[in-house]
Amino acid sequence: MKEVNFFVVEDHSLTNLGIRQFFAGKPEYKCCGFASDRDEALEKLAELAVKDKLPDILILDLNLGECSGLDILKVVKEKYTSTKVVVYSMYTNPGILSLALDNGALGFVSKDSMESELLKAVYEVVHGGSYVQQTLVTSLFTYRSLLDSLTKQEQNILKKIIERKENEQIASELNLTIRSVENYLSRIYSKTGCRGHEELVAKFG
Repeated sequence: MKEVNFFVVEDHSLTNLGIRQFFAGKPEYKCCGFASDRDEALEKLAELAVKDKLPDILILDLNLGECSGLDILKVVKEKYTSTKVVVYSMYTNPGILSLALDNGALGFVSKDSMESELLKAVYEVVHGGSYVQQTLVTSLFTYRSLLDSLTKQEQNILKKIIERKENEQIASELNLTIRSVENYLSRIYSKTGCRGHEELVAKFG
């Protein structure tokens, strides 16, 4: 196996160090950089790109303090297509998982899992595959099935709910009457089994 260069983005310094030390014990892996927030990560990746030394793998936390790892994921997908991303996060809500995969992540592992699970994900992605931790697959499938059951307008309203918008704001932004929004929400509740905005956010946010 050829040497695999990896880059770690994680805001907790001990976790960041722990990931690097874990992979340092594997002769085929070499750390080419690390960062603790979005701006530092994007700056260092840009520097590596100029030197034509982009990492093969980016191990990415999604919660970076005031920033989101999704911002980094979107840039990597758009500008650094040779770099593959494995998300390593404590947030395993199926909505977040689905969003990460839709934005280019090829691997997703919970921080509650063993380090060997992260190694397995990285190995699969390096070799051209994808990897979602098995315990997350069922919830992801259920989530996507529920989304597919919603009409386009119902999905638009759900997105607004996840953004913490009230019915009046949703009606204004989607050019609907409040009564129409309420009718759409009634159908969304029926299809998803949720009973209010908060339950929708908890399930899909």
